[in-house]
Amino acid sequence: MEAGGLGTAGGRKTNAEAQVIGWSGNPIPGLYATGNAMAAVLGDVYGGAGGTLGSSMTFGYIAGRHLGEHISNH
Repeated sequence: MEAGGLGTAGGRKTNAEAQVIGWSGNPIPGLYATGNAMAAVLGDVYGGAGGTLGSSMTFGYIAGRHLGEHISNH
């Protein structure tokens, strides 16, 4: 048996479009996070095995749509 990480209860803060929020408090253009790479939707509560799969799929979809809208406007 070896120790390993289950996820990040303290990943990067994101906004409603899954954009990573920088030190300035503003979104970092083109940088998105979902699942274990973002701050947990449940805060510091462990949701159990696979607990980040739903939020990862949801925020992945949101990030894809946001990026698609951004690219199509340029």
